[in-house]
Order: sequence, then C-alpha cells, then structure tokens
Amino acid sequence: MTNGAKVSGFDGDDAGYGADLRDEAQRGHGEDRLFTSNFVLATLANFVNAFSVQMLVATLPVYVVTQGGTNADAGLVTGALALTALLFRPLMGWLADNWRRRPLVLIGTSFYGLASVVYLLAGSIPLLIFGRLVQGFGLGCYTTAANAYVADIAPIGRRAEAVGFFAAALDAGLIIGPVAGFMLVGTMGFHCLFYFTGALSVVALSVSLLTRERKRPRETARRGWSPRTDIVSVDALPTAWMALCMGIGFGAINAFISIFAQSHGIGNPGFFFMIQAVALLISRTFAGRMADVYGRAVAIVPGILLMAAALAMLPLAHSLWHFVISAVLLGVGFGSAQPASMALLIDRVRPEKRGLAMSTYFTGIDVGFIIGTIPMGVVSQHWGFGVMWPVSAACTLFALAGIAAASRPAGGTTSRTGEKDEPE
Repeated sequence: MTNGAKVSGFDGDDAGYGADLRDEAQRGHGEDRLFTSNFVLATLANFVNAFSVQMLVATLPVYVVTQGGTNADAGLVTGALALTALLFRPLMGWLADNWRRRPLVLIGTSFYGLASVVYLLAGSIPLLIFGRLVQGFGLGCYTTAANAYVADIAPIGRRAEAVGFFAAALDAGLIIGPVAGFMLVGTMGFHCLFYFTGALSVVALSVSLLTRERKRPRETARRGWSPRTDIVSVDALPTAWMALCMGIGFGAINAFISIFAQSHGIGNPGFFFMIQAVALLISRTFAGRMADVYGRAVAIVPGILLMAAALAMLPLAHSLWHFVISAVLLGVGFGSAQPASMALLIDRVRPEKRGLAMSTYFTGIDVGFIIGTIPMGVVSQHWGFGVMWPVSAACTLFALAGIAAASRPAGGTTSRTGEKDEPE
C-alpha cells in the first residue's frame, strides 16, 4: 500500500474526492504495506491522546477529594465520561459514515484539550463534572472516527495487526500515564497537570492534521439520520456483544481490584494495572498478526478463555504472585481477543458503514463497563468478592456466543471467522 498522502483522492480540505469509498487495499496496490505515513501519524496521535487521558483518569478522583468532594462525587465525576460517550456514539457513527472520519478525529482531540481548560478553571464539583462531559463528547468522537479511519487505511490482509498496533499505542499511554500524572501532581500540583494535558492535546491535534483521508465522491448523496437505521449497526451486533462481555470483566477489575487487593495485604494495587498494561502491549503486537494469518477465532477464543481464567482465579489469590498471574492472563487475553474481534467487525461491514459499526462496538464496551461496575458492585456487597469474580468470569465467557453469530454472512461481505473477503 502506498503512502496515503500520495494517492489521488486523499486530502485535508474539500477538494480532490476519490473515485469511491472502497478500501485503498483494493485499488490494485501490490504492496501489502502497513506502516504508511498516515498509519504512523494516526498511531502516534492515539498514543499522545491516551497518555493525556490516562493521566487524568488516574488523578481526577483525587482532585475531587482535594476540592472537598466525597467518594460519591469522585465516582460521579469519573462516570460522567462514559455516560456522555455512550449517549453520543450513535450520532458520531452516522457522522463518520456520512461526513468523514478525519474531521471527527480533529473535533474529538480538540474537545480533549477543551476539557483540560475546564478542569483548570473549575472551582467546584459541578464544573468538574461539566469538564468530564466535554471530555466524554471528545471520546465519543475520537474513538469512533479514529478506529474507522485505521480500518480504512489498513491492508485487507493485515487488519487485525493494524488494529493491534493502533491499540498498543493506547496501552503505552496506559502504562506511563497514571505514573506520570501522579509524579507531576506530586511535584508541581494539579494546575500544572491540566496545563500539560492541554498541551498534549495540542500535540495530538497537530499530528492528526498531517494525516490524509479519501473523500466521498461528489455524486454520492449524504443520507439523513434515521432512528431506525442509524442508532446501531445490525451487522456489528455479534462483535458488540463480545465487546460488552469483555467490558464486564474489565469494568469489574477497574472498579474493585484495588479494594480487593488491599484487603488481601497488597499495599499498592497500582502494580496490577501496570502489569496488565504491559501484557496488553506485548500481546497486541503478535496476536493481531496471528489473527490475520490463522483466522480471527484463533485469537478471540483463547483470549476470552484467558480473561475468564484471570477473573475466576481471584477468589483463590492470597499472595502477590497470584495477582501477578491474574494481571498477565487478563492483559494477554484482552490483548488477543479485542483486536481480532474488531478486525472481525471490519470484515463484516461495508466501508461506508464502518463509522456506525465502530460506534456500535464501542457502545458494547461502554455498556459492559457500566454492568461491570454497578451490578457487580451490588453482587459484591451482598455476596462478597468470592462470588462476584466468578460471576464476572461467567459473563466474560458469554462472549464466545458472538463467534457463532459473527460466522454468518452479513451486510455485503462473506464473514467466515477470519476470512478477509471485501465487499465489491
């Protein structure tokens, strides 16, 4: 695949529409090249955005408390992000398909920076919540459009690998973001943190401006939004189900592993997230290629089983090494299953429907996270962690049902699990 910036139809303004919306990989390019300038720039921007977001995710609850808020206020501020992203994802999916991917990437990154400005000026909990709503809108724009963009520019035979590398950039931000955030707060204070995250958003925006995208043909009419067809992508539902089930497990880990680890004598549970992120980063680099070569199910099924095993073993965890093993299994499992499931989603939908499909997929993750925190919290409160972790593991295993549903043809593609056919 040649550099996207040199292919007719790629541009950053309104001129130079391409011949159609089909994948660049279908246009007769003999080179199965993944690391084009567009892909590298998009991945770099993903890392910078993830670095900024993860610095705030780790530190904002502490900032809420320092501002006089309660733990409930900290939870409300934290949850406002996912709620806003969930509400706006269907609209963002429609816009990505009927407008273009790149403008939404730029809008999303800009709203990340605007959120940092709101945090900097906020002197009350309601204003912090408003900042999270602003950031949640940016998240809904950016993650939907950026992943659809990467799906467009990735060679057909290297889709899962492309998704894996793109997601690995996010994992790198997860590894260093929380640590860097607390170091910056400890040495220079929260205001410097907000200045820094705002500056990172400017860097990500500048990098994203250098990317190019194939345009809609002028003769292609834009569809109006319809609640019947533009809220969810039916073809994406099997993979969104997988995302939901995996999200339940991750939501439970994010909400309760720190409390659980400390109750078992682990002084600093932060190591669990770091080990998990490192395992994610490593597994994504090889699991995506494995899914491209041997089929999607070869990466998805073992990945789901490893995630379930990581959750199911936690009631038996009584030492540091038990937690280390669980973190590794969870990271490798999710790092294997998630890129392959996204590649399977891309296989199933036509290019002009990918924005809505990505929106549906990430909606599944959002809903899964909510289930993994609120209902699983009720389970832990009434029956204890010894019951909650196996229940979370069982919910994660239900993701396997999505494989069977996704193996059936859908929406203009043949979609045998792992096959890489493309719509005409």
